[in-house]
Amino acid sequence: MNEYDEKWEDRINALLDGELSADDAELLKAEASDNRELARAIVEAYQLQQVMDTIHVERAPDSLRKRLRSIPRQQRSTKKFSLLQPRWAMALAAIPLVLITVTLMRPSTPSEADVAKARQEMAIAFAYLDKAGVVTRREIESTVGHTLANAVTGSVNKAIQSQNLYSKEKEA
Repeated sequence: MNEYDEKWEDRINALLDGELSADDAELLKAEASDNRELARAIVEAYQLQQVMDTIHVERAPDSLRKRLRSIPRQQRSTKKFSLLQPRWAMALAAIPLVLITVTLMRPSTPSEADVAKARQEMAIAFAYLDKAGVVTRREIESTVGHTLANAVTGSVNKAIQSQNLYSKEKEA
């Protein structure tokens, strides 16, 4: 609700409670004739008040009223600190459960031996990767080298053969 709606709410409540002066009531009604939202809010508030007026209020039984009135006296008399009160007994009982839970949920850290073994395995893995890289490089160089050599050799051979043919044709 924005500030303008809160102003409406205060004025509508004052109107329904009969606390609004006649001039202010007329002014609010005039505003409602120009503003649909305000008119709707007045109608809804009036309908709500009608429903609330029809609700029958039941009286609580005498025994319940006596017990409710005795609660403040009971609260004043139990202000003493005692570990035997249910809330403190439950809190004390919960401490071991909390400690066990924290212990079980704590992340386990690897031992020095585990870290050393992991480093050794990583070194072996990197060595294999290096070896595979060297073998792959050689294979690529060999394949590209032979292909390139064949392409160049083939082009040179064709050029030489075509020149030989050209020379033979000139002589003939």
